[in-house]
Amino acid sequence: MNYLEELIKSTNAYKIIKGDKKRGTLSHAYLIVCPDGEFLRDYLKVFAKLIACDGDGCGNCRVCRLISEEKYADCSFYPEKDGKILTADVDDLISKTYIKPIENAKRLFVLSNAENMNSSAQNKILKTLEEPPENVCILIGATGDYTLLPTVKSRVKRIDIPPFGDKVLKNALIGEFTDIKKLDKAISLGGGRLSNVKRIYEDKQIEKTADLCKEILAKMKSSKEVLVYSSKIDKENMTAFIAEMKVEVMRVLKLKRAGLLNDTDLNEFKIGALLAIEDMLSAKERSVAFSANTQMTADSILFGILEEKYRWQKL
Repeated sequence: MNYLEELIKSTNAYKIIKGDKKRGTLSHAYLIVCPDGEFLRDYLKVFAKLIACDGDGCGNCRVCRLISEEKYADCSFYPEKDGKILTADVDDLISKTYIKPIENAKRLFVLSNAENMNSSAQNKILKTLEEPPENVCILIGATGDYTLLPTVKSRVKRIDIPPFGDKVLKNALIGEFTDIKKLDKAISLGGGRLSNVKRIYEDKQIEKTADLCKEILAKMKSSKEVLVYSSKIDKENMTAFIAEMKVEVMRVLKLKRAGLLNDTDLNEFKIGALLAIEDMLSAKERSVAFSANTQMTADSILFGILEEKYRWQKL
């Protein structure tokens, strides 16, 4: 079993679908919400193997191997390549739902990163979700459900995959990532997301960025300091900076909720402020690819952190 499969098989989400299969009560459609978009498609494959494999996702049989390669006749993946799920993809899915499975009890359809699916495609899939043909199971994966239509969400069984615990991550990754000190560091900064842990472990410059994010949260007190800290941000790697700032915000939030945050400066952040900052960073993460002005992006992030910090102190 590889570390990715081990992580997913440790989740309640996996246990829920496994239980549904055992009882013969598999839903016609599952919405699997997981914030780790980088590995979401691979996570969905683990669930597809669970449903299709006689051995409950053994990972070694012909069915499991073909699903891993996205070549199993009774399992279709959308989109075919990186990108958004288009209306044409939904048209293809709908047409295939009326074709009987070739060798399996179920015909599976896997839609990855459905948060990017436009409203036209969502509306088109509604009838299939309302009146699914027999022996069809649709796995819809999304990093969040905020862009999904209420009518779509009401017709699926939602299951969440929250961030992984530190112990679970270490147990799963220790065989693959052999530098224990680096692994512990990556897990501590990773916010419970496999993609973050892997990136931090492999990136030689990540600690410098992480230290800057820590300093900004703890030491930046006024708008006069924005230009100072903005000058320290690597504008050519804004995506990496935003990702690390999200990791640091979620780390502080986790300690705050557990009552373990001993830093006086960081304790100035209310839980609501940290959540608002995380939402702001997620929005910046989605838009940074379309923004040519990285200086403006950096400044707006820093001003946004200060704004939420002091706004929530007044509430």
